[in-house]
Amino acid sequence: MTLIKYKARMSQPKDFKNLFINGFTPTDIDFVYDVAGKKYIIGELKLVNAPLPEGQRRALHYLADNLVSAGCEVCLMVAEHMTVASEPIDVGNCEIVKCATMKNGTSSDKMYLGMTVSEACNDFLGIDLEDNT
Repeated sequence: MTLIKYKARMSQPKDFKNLFINGFTPTDIDFVYDVAGKKYIIGELKLVNAPLPEGQRRALHYLADNLVSAGCEVCLMVAEHMTVASEPIDVGNCEIVKCATMKNGTSSDKMYLGMTVSEACNDFLGIDLEDNT
């Protein structure tokens, strides 16, 4: 089962050539969970060993920092996949290679490394999958 509603539109390239602002173009974010405006999970997906562009890294970092400054708990993750371009990426099973969290006043940059996106999201949100079986 897939949750992709508009597959053709999802794969449609976005052209920012007319959206330069002071020499910069927008960045994108692959996914964001907003839980009641108090907890955020921000995720970026990359092909294995693909670099995270510096501008995108800064934008994600500043977004996470601003949410923490506003009193939110945040998990910012970068996960890798090896999916061919013609196939959908199974985001939940991608492996986390970079992660920064701020939860209950404690920060970490190692908490979810090596875990799948699904495992990390469930842990960050306090969801015990064994209770749901």
